[in-house]
Amino acid sequence: MFQLLKMRKEQFFVTVFLITILVIVFLIAPFTDTVNGFIKILVSPSVLITDYIFIAGLSATLLNVLLTTFMNLFIVYKLGLKMTGPIFACLLTIAGFAFFGKNLFNAIPLYIGIYLYAKVSKTEFKNHIIVMLLSSGISPIVSYLIFGLDIDLLLSIPIGVFTGIFIGFLLPAFNAHALRFHQGYNLYNTGFSMGVISMMLTGALTSFNQVIPRSIEVNNDYHFPLLISTIIVSLLFIAYAIISDKEVFKKYRNLIKSSGRLVTDFVRDHGKEVVALNIGILGLLVSVVIIVTGVLVNGAVMGAILTILGFAAFGKHIKNVIPVMLGAGLAIILTPIEFTIGPILALFFVTGLAPLAGKYGFFAGIIAGFIHLLIVSLALNFQGGFDLYNNGFAAGFVAAVLSPIFNTFNELRGVITDEKN
Repeated sequence: MFQLLKMRKEQFFVTVFLITILVIVFLIAPFTDTVNGFIKILVSPSVLITDYIFIAGLSATLLNVLLTTFMNLFIVYKLGLKMTGPIFACLLTIAGFAFFGKNLFNAIPLYIGIYLYAKVSKTEFKNHIIVMLLSSGISPIVSYLIFGLDIDLLLSIPIGVFTGIFIGFLLPAFNAHALRFHQGYNLYNTGFSMGVISMMLTGALTSFNQVIPRSIEVNNDYHFPLLISTIIVSLLFIAYAIISDKEVFKKYRNLIKSSGRLVTDFVRDHGKEVVALNIGILGLLVSVVIIVTGVLVNGAVMGAILTILGFAAFGKHIKNVIPVMLGAGLAIILTPIEFTIGPILALFFVTGLAPLAGKYGFFAGIIAGFIHLLIVSLALNFQGGFDLYNNGFAAGFVAAVLSPIFNTFNELRGVITDEKN
């Protein structure tokens, strides 16, 4: 009984937040329009970049965000897990990508595959919770095989579902090995794993002359309310941190000393008040970048914003984020790269390489961000758009190449690095 009461207390603010979204959903548009839009989302091939706001409207997209996030939140609490930094990062990432690519249906086969892996390997399902939550990053493969092949649903449904289950079954073991490739300097490790799998699937489909459609159409009509919402939420997090702990800014200094290298749980190491402050500060930083660069907020950009806020509990902070974003920005300014939706997203998702800046310094972060921007479009061509975490795929290669170079350079300079941080 005590545990139940404790759980309810922890869920109070989350419940209020979800109910608020639900109310907004049905105030924005008529009920039938929202439901019809949600159905459009469910039957969309969802290949990167699919802005659900563009294809279904804001109310249907928010309903998808609400239901998809709640389903995953329910799984977390059903397994009796606490709200750690990694789990918080995963849930906000799910909420973010529910704006462009994830939906209530297409992740379920992957979850089933991971559950079967746990059974076969005789491990507890909850031990794979992080991989499970992030596995939905490759869920467009399920949607595409069912709704994008232009074949009878009686054939496409089992193909899509069983492919998703098979990928989910492979992912936990493969993901553990992928971490060694980049040594923990890519926060989007699962994105790298899924990029490799997606690359093989893309190769298989193209060998059968399947042309994988790509969409770059986005809806910028809700830029202002989405940006204002980001600023308000960021300020609320900062206010909560200050009210809850008068010493929170002093404690925050310890957090920004961390490199952020995987696996870094800021909630465990610094407390929820300090993490709340970090979330708010990063939210305001992102808002300033959006205003200064003239970026318009759509479903895809909203996904990037929520991912950054989520990883404020799991490796990102203002000190290690700014250098890589500056590097990406310089690449856009100094090269002929056109500032379209792809580079715009990379400008934000490049923060997955934040641990390189945290570990090796400001200029190392600029170099990493610059190189990342140059190769991220190539990564998309390789993996075909089935891996929503395309920047995580690209970041894996950048981190794998640069981390040993930076480490060797430090050794030549006589700088001793602590590999644990």
